[in-house]
Amino acid sequence: MQTGSPLGVVLAGAVNYQIAGVWLAADPRDSWRYVFLAGLLPVVVALGVRLFLRESAHWTASDARTRPSTPRELFGPRMRAATLSGVFAAVIAVLAWWACNAFIPLLGRTLAAEDAASAGLLPAAARQLAASWQAHASNAFNLGGLLGAFAAAPLAKRLGRRPMFIAYFLFSALALFATFGPVLAPQTRLSMLFFVGAGVYGIFGAFTFYLPELFPARLRATGAGFCYNIGRVFAASGPFVIGLVTAAAGGSSGALMRVMCWLALVPLGAALLARFVLLETRGRTLPV
Repeated sequence: MQTGSPLGVVLAGAVNYQIAGVWLAADPRDSWRYVFLAGLLPVVVALGVRLFLRESAHWTASDARTRPSTPRELFGPRMRAATLSGVFAAVIAVLAWWACNAFIPLLGRTLAAEDAASAGLLPAAARQLAASWQAHASNAFNLGGLLGAFAAAPLAKRLGRRPMFIAYFLFSALALFATFGPVLAPQTRLSMLFFVGAGVYGIFGAFTFYLPELFPARLRATGAGFCYNIGRVFAASGPFVIGLVTAAAGGSSGALMRVMCWLALVPLGAALLARFVLLETRGRTLPV
């Protein structure tokens, strides 16, 4: 299920590039409006699900007999360790993913602007190059995320849940250092975002099975939802941070790459702490 996220972003990037970067490239003032209109297509699917998909009678009867769960129970003596384990994994993943997802398109445009300026391209050609490199950056990151998400279940089965998370954290840190640390050709750097995505985005493929394994059935939706979304609280300052970094960068790709290189310390630190915080759930009977 989690693979639908990177796949959807790849499709969204392709739609944005085709509409804003190709069909309406000469009209940047209004092209984004048509991109937003294309976003109505999934709404039709969602309405179909709402109208025609029914809950099973077994689940409906079971839900009627179950006492509603409350977030307070997640921090009781019995569930505290499980909740902290889920929060730790999800917060690290969301912070790393958010930073990459926010700055990678900006980096693609900035590298393209620098290349266009050095080549003396006309404004129309420079805009086309920026759209192309931005799409290249986003698609490489998201395709890597798709592959990384597919790898989560086999890795968890072979290594165990805690070692799997440590492997993702270490791979993410290495990919970030390797992509943004050394001097590389712009196109090479953009292509290496595939490996960044495999670690930073691919780790989300683990949450579809790890978070449910932490909580009993009555608390499963509450616990998994709380852990998975708490990182968004930290990411709420995102627009402010993007503005600060963009202003500090002043159109320079070097400043952006330094930020991304420092970001590698987040998953690296998480890998060092994981053995003390993350619970191992492989081989456990799913709590009821």
